[in-house]
Amino acid sequence: MIHAVSAVNLHLYARQIDQMFRMRHAFYIEGHGWSGLTSQDGCETDEFDDEHAVYLMSIDPFGEVAASVRLNPTLGPTLLSKFADHADEPPPKSESVWDISRWIAAPQHRRSDNPRWPSNHQRELMVGILEFCQSRGLTHLSMLAELRLAERIATYGWPLKYLGAPREYEGGKGVAVAAEFEVGQHVLALTRAKTGVMAAMLIEIDPDKVAPNGPMAKPVSSSQEFADLVAEIGVEKLARLIRALSQDLAGAGVEDRPRAIELVGAFNRLLEAAGAGLEDSSAAQTAATPPRRASRPSRRTPAS
Repeated sequence: MIHAVSAVNLHLYARQIDQMFRMRHAFYIEGHGWSGLTSQDGCETDEFDDEHAVYLMSIDPFGEVAASVRLNPTLGPTLLSKFADHADEPPPKSESVWDISRWIAAPQHRRSDNPRWPSNHQRELMVGILEFCQSRGLTHLSMLAELRLAERIATYGWPLKYLGAPREYEGGKGVAVAAEFEVGQHVLALTRAKTGVMAAMLIEIDPDKVAPNGPMAKPVSSSQEFADLVAEIGVEKLARLIRALSQDLAGAGVEDRPRAIELVGAFNRLLEAAGAGLEDSSAAQTAATPPRRASRPSRRTPAS
């Protein structure tokens, strides 16, 4: 799932926000040695991490940030407006256009030699970005990004328009390009077809609706089909069905244990949306108990 994190619910994601800023430090400062960036205690932030910023985070079953991106409204300061010399025309300023930046993925969720992202988290993030745009009524996103990222985005059919020729930066450390691309239901439908991600991905926690035992995540784009199914079958029968599926999954000896955990988590989110849950199911506990984890990989991550 893709979590929309903004000033109103930032306090609920303290660990993930810290991890995201550390991922940025590892990539931009340690990995590429970019100058002019600010970092404190191993966390890279800038002036665009302000009260208007929204972070879209793909969070794995262990609560770790697998991929994330930052968005800023263009009516305020943005990364592209700061480096407007990369564009041959004025950067957009509109309520319907936001700026996207700091696209990051953990190393295990990407391959630099693959023109398309193989990770589910990366594909789901693309869908989540478009769902967020739908929720805010946006028509376009602008960006200043690495040329290779822009080219990769274009392979998914996003309508991309360069606002200037690609330019080297910092004496040839890389090549960046200013661009704008269209968003909307038609782009979302195309992206779903190309990625195979058909479920609603975006959730946005409303702090005013936090349950006593934890936050209640409300999907921004709910599935009417699922809602109709719940009404027809009933919560209890549906819960029994999903618990049975979870039991089979937990006892199947699957080789891809993280994927199994992710599936059980998806089942549970469906039940939570219907007002139930797997908390009473021992199968969920079994499936959610992974083998001992290996040491963490390096946090050096690619980003825009």
